[in-house]
Amino acid sequence: MNYIRRNKGTIITIIIFLVLVVILFQLKNIFFPNTVKAIYGNRLDGIEKVEISDKTYTEVEKALKEESVTDVSTALSGKLVKIFITVKEDVDLEKAKSYGNKALEKFSSEQKNFYDFQIYIEKKGDTEHFPIIGYKQYKDEGITWTKDR
Repeated sequence: MNYIRRNKGTIITIIIFLVLVVILFQLKNIFFPNTVKAIYGNRLDGIEKVEISDKTYTEVEKALKEESVTDVSTALSGKLVKIFITVKEDVDLEKAKSYGNKALEKFSSEQKNFYDFQIYIEKKGDTEHFPIIGYKQYKDEGITWTKDR
């Protein structure tokens, strides 16, 4: 007891210092969150097992260019595969939608069950019906298209 009475000021200073360290640590976590964490969190777990090769993208482009398609490009962002298609002016809306299904045929069933797909189809000159956007979520079987305009 005598030790506590003699060193009362030192003990209070140490306690205040420890409380301040804890408070400052919490404030640092609030204002400067940990940027080391992945942007997608754990949503990309297992993506290395179902990777999409450049060969698959090339096959998609080749298959679509055999049709009335002028330009095809692809992009991958996390679990989202984006396919951009530009069709010729003589293609109607239903034929353009069939190109979305043709593009998905080149992906394996494992890839279709893991990735989400967005298909953007545009046609130069026709702003009444185009662009159209199709979306296939990993758990869905078919493509859902935007409303016809």
